[in-house]
Amino acid sequence: MAKKFEEKFEKLCAQNEVAAAAGGGDGGAAASGGSGVAEEPTIEEKRAFAKSLYKIGKDDLGKVIMDLDVKCPKALIKNSAEDEVEINVDLISPAAFAEVREFVNEKVAEAGGAAGGKKKKTAKRARNQ
Repeated sequence: MAKKFEEKFEKLCAQNEVAAAAGGGDGGAAASGGSGVAEEPTIEEKRAFAKSLYKIGKDDLGKVIMDLDVKCPKALIKNSAEDEVEINVDLISPAAFAEVREFVNEKVAEAGGAAGGKKKKTAKRARNQ
């Protein structure tokens, strides 16, 4: 069943990349990849991604889970009895991993910038008092 899903997923990816190239995109992904599939992420990239999930908010984490549920449902282990979802980073397809990692990295950068600004203001207030 997993093999069948992978075949359908690759077919959809190939169709979307062809449409993107025909729609005025640079076509680099379709031209350089041969099969049009993103590279497998390294173990370090997977670890960094997993750690970064702890740095984003609940709403953003929910978006990540919903996105993975659509793009790579095999990576989610759902426990409805405890209302929990576990993300198996090793089972995320390379294409889905790249998209989700980009989203998470953006949110971590936004949160880091906002938190850094708050800490500076707090430190200034403490010095002034």
